[in-house]
Amino acid sequence: MNVSTNTNSPFPDQVVSDAEKATLEYGLQVSRAIEQEWFNYGGSGSNRYASNWNNFHNLRLYARGEQSVQKYKDELAINGDLSYLNLDWKPVPILSKFSNIVANGITQKQYDITSYAQDPESLKRRTEYASNILFDMNTQKEQAIASELIGVSFKKSAVPNKDLPETLEERDLHMQLSYKQAIEIAEEEAINTVLSTNEFDLTKARVNQDLVNIGIGITKTSFNPAEGIVVKYVDPAYCVWSYTEDPNFDDIYYVGEVKSITIPELKKEFPHISDEELERIQKSPGNRRLIRGFENYDYNTVQVMYFEYKTYTDQVFKIKKTDNGLEKAIEKSRDEFEAAIFQNEVELLENIVANIKSKN
Repeated sequence: MNVSTNTNSPFPDQVVSDAEKATLEYGLQVSRAIEQEWFNYGGSGSNRYASNWNNFHNLRLYARGEQSVQKYKDELAINGDLSYLNLDWKPVPILSKFSNIVANGITQKQYDITSYAQDPESLKRRTEYASNILFDMNTQKEQAIASELIGVSFKKSAVPNKDLPETLEERDLHMQLSYKQAIEIAEEEAINTVLSTNEFDLTKARVNQDLVNIGIGITKTSFNPAEGIVVKYVDPAYCVWSYTEDPNFDDIYYVGEVKSITIPELKKEFPHISDEELERIQKSPGNRRLIRGFENYDYNTVQVMYFEYKTYTDQVFKIKKTDNGLEKAIEKSRDEFEAAIFQNEVELLENIVANIKSKN
């Protein structure tokens, strides 16, 4: 399959059909474009990935007080001669203390996860609850008199009279602190359970350390049937991403991670790969000499780049009425949608022709 590329860009053209975007050839073209942008050696003898890795590595060395002392020797030497200097060139690890203080301060910052339902049904319930409280606030005396006379309570909210807010400000504060719907509580418990299962406190500590030392921290969230939702730490030195001007990377259109895994792990994750393809991957020469950071890995492992590429797709939904009078949205493919439109046009033309014949 011949995948067309953008003008002056190795990335594939995005103005193509959804069927073409779903092909393996399209994804392969994206991976080759990322490879060309990050791993191809230029005239300087280095590439973007290696430069990034070396930069992060040097920053971490400085944070630990293990940086190279060669530049200090170059500054103090006279014509390269250091024989007259009797100095201990071992760096004093001053910066590591302050790095740990800042990282631990970020990690120890306590916060609670709060879920706020935004769907129409939840907003309706929240509005009704607030209105009922306001009704009880304004009619508290009248309700007490009516209760004494006829023995019937006209109270609308479940808030006891002694805890009823006295002003609108207190009512708003009560809504923020005390009111919680079941779906919001369930969502908060689900998030806390996922983070606890993944030992997110340990992951967060590593991410905070990266934020202090190298200025960037990354986590990866994935899902699989065996483990459910998985939140993992990602080393920024092994990542690739598109050009960005946003500190939170909101404007990137691709991001990837390079990992070293064994052949059995590769087959387990991608069972459709044939044995011939696995053998070719295993015999691929020079991977460890080309990818920075994997020089010490043994030859039973291969380097794999996981990436995500942002594009667009058409989502078509058909609104269908159920037997109970409700409506539900059913997702349809683009071909089914166009076929349905064509069928509707045919039926409309047939009705017009039938009406003309009946009039004649």
